[in-house]
Amino acid sequence: MSKEILILPPYLIEQDKWDRCIHNSSNGLMYAQYDYLDNICDNWHGIVVGDYEAIMTLPWRKKYGFRYYYTPPFIQQLGMMGNTEAVDYDRLTRMIRRFAWYGDLYLNFSNHRLALAVKATNKTNFIINLHNGYAAIQAAYSDDLKQTLQKSHPGFLLTKQDDYLSAIESYQENYASRIPHVSEDDYSRFTVLCKQLDARNDCIVRSVYNERGVMLSNALLLKDNKRIYHLFNTTTAEGRLLHSNHWLLDQILQEFGGQDLLFDFEGSELEGVRTFYKKFGGHIQPYFHYRRNFLRGL
Repeated sequence: MSKEILILPPYLIEQDKWDRCIHNSSNGLMYAQYDYLDNICDNWHGIVVGDYEAIMTLPWRKKYGFRYYYTPPFIQQLGMMGNTEAVDYDRLTRMIRRFAWYGDLYLNFSNHRLALAVKATNKTNFIINLHNGYAAIQAAYSDDLKQTLQKSHPGFLLTKQDDYLSAIESYQENYASRIPHVSEDDYSRFTVLCKQLDARNDCIVRSVYNERGVMLSNALLLKDNKRIYHLFNTTTAEGRLLHSNHWLLDQILQEFGGQDLLFDFEGSELEGVRTFYKKFGGHIQPYFHYRRNFLRGL
């Protein structure tokens, strides 16, 4: 007998059961936590299978009276999480297609059956298993990365102050013009989220300064019980010349190496970024992009 499948607005979702499903599932990701969604998404509904045996997030907006799926900032992949074997995929697919006319959904790494059903395409994500320990992680570095680290500037200073406000500000200053679809309001919402996560010690910031006290690179990381998420990374022009970001990521992997977590690089489809991440020896864990198109019947 197939499980009941409901699409619910947030106010009808039992937050404890929703978050417990994510926490206890091997495919559960931080992006789908109730508070994360409530802070970041303009609007969202949740698909609930049975008694929260599996869940799925549907972020949406409206245009000309029509509901459409959209990609919220600071969220890489959502999709079905929990016991995905309990799902009637024919019914689920029909519900997803009826809920919105068009738009984009990013399904998580475990959603192979759903991706096949909706004809989704693969996207690139790199992960490193931190459980293996730093020595094993370092051994997998590319020769080019190892040589770069040997030449790293001796004046680098690593700070471990979890100053998410400075990290967000420096990211905006350096990269906001490249991603104009992320609004000032989006950054404000993300700041509120980081404040909540920082109170739980799940927001981590690591920074590299030169001997003059000038910031060269920083990284804002989020953490749950399964992953450390490389949310964003800022490097100044001087930092790029000195390869400070290579050194910073190496320091982060050294700090957290040995923990029973995955380090999630969050992408990337950009050739330069993909090449950079590959140097650290991680392996590709694809996720999936579904483009809803009512006119094409998809």
